[in-house]
Amino acid sequence: MSMLLHGGDLEAFGRKNPEALRPLIDLSTGINPRAYGASIEQDWLTRLPSDADEQSCRTAFASYAGIDRAFVHVMPGTQTIISGLPHLFPDNHVVVLSPTYGEHEASWRAAGHVVSTSPASEILRVDADIIVVTNPNNPDGYVFEKAALRACQARQKARGGYLVVDEAFVDSTPQLSVAQDVHEGGLLVLRSFGKFFGLAGLRLGFLLGPEQIAEPLTQRLGPWSTSTPALHIAATAYEDTAWIAETRSHLNQEMDRLLASLVPRIGTEVGRTSLFALLKVEDGARVAGHLAAHGIFVRTFPNMPNYLRLGLPGEPWAWDRLETALTEWEHKNEC
Repeated sequence: MSMLLHGGDLEAFGRKNPEALRPLIDLSTGINPRAYGASIEQDWLTRLPSDADEQSCRTAFASYAGIDRAFVHVMPGTQTIISGLPHLFPDNHVVVLSPTYGEHEASWRAAGHVVSTSPASEILRVDADIIVVTNPNNPDGYVFEKAALRACQARQKARGGYLVVDEAFVDSTPQLSVAQDVHEGGLLVLRSFGKFFGLAGLRLGFLLGPEQIAEPLTQRLGPWSTSTPALHIAATAYEDTAWIAETRSHLNQEMDRLLASLVPRIGTEVGRTSLFALLKVEDGARVAGHLAAHGIFVRTFPNMPNYLRLGLPGEPWAWDRLETALTEWEHKNEC
């Protein structure tokens, strides 16, 4: 399977744009730029993760998500789940939401399944063994109603299939989550730690579903698949209710601020979450090139050349640089 292009590789962006202003600003991902303030103890770095470490992390997430701990399975990032899950099923007919995070379709195809795609307006009613959606969706922020997801889950359960819901960006809007419904069957949910908490480098995620599905993937990964620091930091973070509540409010305010700057100058809002916004523009490559000259890395899509996705700036100087770039773009296009 060939590697898909994604955001986040700031070093590659810098090599491609050697004359760009420094320091570089990464708006190409949907990762919280104001990360959880985690401290790391020295012994976390010098010992292997224990079963007690993993159970503590499972318990903290289960309480946070309102789900029975028996359905929580710790994994080294949701990408590992996306890549591994298709290999746990015999050859199936799989329908994947389009557009969505590209690794879903690529991973099911690579595992030998018959894969087709469907738009959001139709996918929950299709006839398939496995239905894969992202909620809220990446890159357009589309939201599926809970009732519609539950109805699809019931149909999939009746036919012996599954609805797979990637909830990587749900933490700011927990009311959208269907995690609490996994015990009913016919549903698997993927959850990410790194995006909302801003610690993507820890590589931690969760597969929510029955043991008989998760156990083969756990066995494939082998022992010690998640790091000791990741388990400890996540266990603490999920119990920090004050930080979580403040961050949800802060991220929504920051996204309002970002769109207020972007929309009048470069394009039309297509959709948003609290961590990224998708805009329709006249020429995505041209806008991205202008921002790149200012050292600002945004997400482009080769198959959608009139769209750009932007995450949130972090530091005040990054906001100032973006404002300068947008003002210059506005003046350039008024001439």
